[in-house]
Amino acid sequence: MPPAAKSQGRRGRDADWAADLPFETVLLHRVTGLWRNLAETVFPGRAAEAGLANAHDRVVKALVSTGRRGAEWAVFEPGSPRPGCHSGFMSFDGDIFEGLPLPPGPEGRADKATVALSAGASTLALVNAEDHLSLFYVGDGPYKAQLKQLQSEAGALDRELGFAKSEEYGWLSANPDHAGAGLVLSCDVCLFGLCVAGTLDASLRALDRLGFSTTPIFEPGPDSNLDAPGCLYRIASIRNAGSEDDIAGRMDAVCREVARQEQNARISLVRGSSPDLRDFLARSVATGAYAATVGWEEAVDIAQAAFFAADCSLLDIPRKSLQKLKRFALDLSPEVLAEFAGKREIGAAPEEIRAAALNAIFRPLLRQLP
Repeated sequence: MPPAAKSQGRRGRDADWAADLPFETVLLHRVTGLWRNLAETVFPGRAAEAGLANAHDRVVKALVSTGRRGAEWAVFEPGSPRPGCHSGFMSFDGDIFEGLPLPPGPEGRADKATVALSAGASTLALVNAEDHLSLFYVGDGPYKAQLKQLQSEAGALDRELGFAKSEEYGWLSANPDHAGAGLVLSCDVCLFGLCVAGTLDASLRALDRLGFSTTPIFEPGPDSNLDAPGCLYRIASIRNAGSEDDIAGRMDAVCREVARQEQNARISLVRGSSPDLRDFLARSVATGAYAATVGWEEAVDIAQAAFFAADCSLLDIPRKSLQKLKRFALDLSPEVLAEFAGKREIGAAPEEIRAAALNAIFRPLLRQLP
């Protein structure tokens, strides 16, 4: 049976509804991103190269000067080693941009941005010639609390730099998706329950109609031997009209409803001893136990299926194995395995290494299958 709901107790008006979810793996991570551009170079295509470089330098200087005790900004230029930081399911140990709601494709230019970390305030800044400044809350918690922190950081910078703003259109940006509130909110969710229950597509279509972007976090690659379920999704708020607080509140309400639907689907599947759930669980465990080659995206998906099963009290997974699975996406990513192969001679292909790692964790779980 699923675990009992957590006791609400005496909760304040701004308490986080996610704290009362009976399942820990429905809501994986929430991120708030805030974009700002300098008034004199808001459209980089019209600025000279020297002007863009000056804008970059001004923003970096302002970050350093506005830092407070316990929340100073540490600046890292492109290509320099960056410290790892980890929060929830989103890890910056390998790719510091993992999990951030950045624009897809080269226009994001995150890999060429100057990175600034404010450890005490749990914020990360990206500075480049095109976006000027992108602030992200890299911890976890309610959107309004994340937004309040970013507004404080951005306000201090605005007083020193002067960001581009219009009374009619709000914050100005060369990227039309960031004009207006200059705010992008994202939420990573695990929707195995809706998938197994057969209602996932309908839920995703409803989110699209409401103006939210829903994209898979991991998808099976073209060379994958098996069709992974692909039930990890990123929900993003892509409308920037209205006040920042209203946008944050709307995103919070939508994520709460998605979590409620997923929670109800899981409870119904477990209480009804769903044959589809038993089949899904058996296939996931068997694949992890016996697969000879596994792609990265599929391996991550299988690992998350194990978290889902443990969360629903369907599998008793040792703590040590769960810790390994939590780091699976990072430790056995293509980049890490390529670096490992370059340092020492290994005869096995990355797909075989991942399969062997899964085999060691999942084979002992076979006896738990009904």
